[in-house]
Amino acid sequence: MTVRPGLCLLLASAVFLGACGAPVTKTVARDLPPVALVASGNDEVTVNVLELICQSCAEHIVASCRQIEGVVSVKADRKEKLITLRFDSSLTTRERILAAIDDVVASIP
Repeated sequence: MTVRPGLCLLLASAVFLGACGAPVTKTVARDLPPVALVASGNDEVTVNVLELICQSCAEHIVASCRQIEGVVSVKADRKEKLITLRFDSSLTTRERILAAIDDVVASIP
């Protein structure tokens, strides 16, 4: 099996950049726009989720967000493409919630 030099360079670059930079989120890895934090309180986050388009996607996202550890409630506004999650800060952190939302959005078929 012959490996092309360009492929080796591409793989080496990917490994180097992956090791040097911030971790790539699942949405970025799937070439989706990242989930953007719009507002945040002590126990609440509101994020802009551009994939909140159809009723089926909204139901999938809301149901999956309810499964995130520490989430108390989830509200979705399809018109504004916003999701607001209230969470128990004794069980989780805002950063974990945001990472979990990113995973949920990346799982949309």
